Amino acid sequence: MSIFKYLGGPLPKKTIFNQFYEEGDTLYLRKMFNGLCFLASWLYDDKSVFSSNPQRFQVHSCGNDPMRALIFGPMLLGFTGSSFIGLFTLWWIPFGSEPYPLTLLFLVLIGNLTFLNLQPLWDRMAPPKLAYFDRQTGKVGYPFDIPDCEARDEFGNCCFDWRDMQRSLINESTSQSGSRAFFPRLSHKDIDKYPQTKMTIVVTELAQNPIYCLLFWERLVRFMDKTKPLPDIPEYEGYRYLDSITAEFDKHNNRPEVYWRDMSFAQQTEIYDELYAEAYKIDWYSDEPQPEITKPWQRWTPETERKQTLNWKYKAKRLFMQLTCGVP
Repeated sequence: MSIFKYLGGPLPKKTIFNQFYEEGDTLYLRKMFNGLCFLASWLYDDKSVFSSNPQRFQVHSCGNDPMRALIFGPMLLGFTGSSFIGLFTLWWIPFGSEPYPLTLLFLVLIGNLTFLNLQPLWDRMAPPKLAYFDRQTGKVGYPFDIPDCEARDEFGNCCFDWRDMQRSLINESTSQSGSRAFFPRLSHKDIDKYPQTKMTIVVTELAQNPIYCLLFWERLVRFMDKTKPLPDIPEYEGYRYLDSITAEFDKHNNRPEVYWRDMSFAQQTEIYDELYAEAYKIDWYSDEPQPEITKPWQRWTPETERKQTLNWKYKAKRLFMQLTCGVP
């Protein structure tokens, strides 16, 4: 497959597939129901200029950030412990002769609940290592110190021109067992002078296919092209009017004021899967880019009856995930 020709070489700053897509705010129900996470308001209380202006900034966490192990490690332990308890219970029902060891069950539940409420504290005390991409200025900023940094943005952070950033597709081992995954890697073109700019971005936790990385890269390239409107995707619907080029385009394009917000997240996921299947088939080395989807409402009709609501089923599922995996 032609995608693999990108391995070991730079990713071009152009778009071929042009079927951009990213789901909208999937956290709004979680913010309405905290369940057993009593410090959840701290977890979602992000009023930074970067997160509150998605029409201008894309923010990405470095995959080589050690905080990822601190956050996802306990989740994995919680899931492993819950799985063990489940299997042990299935064995004990037909074969157990002694009283059921409730102490073991309580230890797992208490551990998950403890981590569940510690995660917001960890996020506050040790925020993830981030970089942000500024569509308005064409800069890439780092909110941590980089030696020999010569330019700073309006926030006082080290920044570099987007055109000076180099990018590649890598395939690395993710565990001692030899499991491998694909990642997009970004850095300044003078990596010897600015080694701290290197970012290994985790696009998905299961990136055994490089298409995820290429779709991410096209979306980032398109976002940084301020000569064009923002792609019409759920992520930007509530902020399109804040980008002047996008607002003008929508006016002439007769865009409905609300479109994606009438669509369930399940339907949005189906659309993503549909576009992913199409991306797998195209020639990523083609010189003829595909046309963009500028009127998605002509292709997909929102099925409003499928929208998830804050009902007892959602709450029960949320509580189950918190107790068994420690997921906030």
